Amino acid sequence: PSYTLRYFDAIDNGESIRLLLTAANVEWKEEHPEWPREKPNQPFGRLPVLVEKSTDGSPDFIICESGNIERYIARTYGLLPADLKEAALQEQLRDQITDVITAFADFLRAISEEDKKARLEAFGEILDKFIAVYSKLIQENGNTGHLFGSSLSFADI
Repeated sequence: PSYTLRYFDAIDNGESIRLLLTAANVEWKEEHPEWPREKPNQPFGRLPVLVEKSTDGSPDFIICESGNIERYIARTYGLLPADLKEAALQEQLRDQITDVITAFADFLRAISEEDKKARLEAFGEILDKFIAVYSKLIQENGNTGHLFGSSLSFADI
């Protein structure tokens, strides 16, 4: 199949999907819907949306929500282990990344210098914990450059 990723022309929640599609070495393109005009035409009125197309180019499967799309691509192309416990360990790391991104987005929405300082401190605390967990996993994996095993996985992306 080939894919179309509908998302804004921004890094944000679509970037890991772009990276996964590229790592899977599949044919894909990106569309930037005119927003908010196209909002009612998207599942749940949200982006990102992934459209999987059949060999004749017609839409075959449409899903949304960045984490769901990521896991679908990762499972489809062997970037998540088949073992449910091993997969869960990798998926929990993705959820930690969401916490980091949310804390950073909160910082960007600060309304005063005092608010900005508090939000930056909260972001720093979450980021420090995130880095500590990732560093420990890399060390425990023998410093292979990967979080799990010796090849690229969902957690690495």
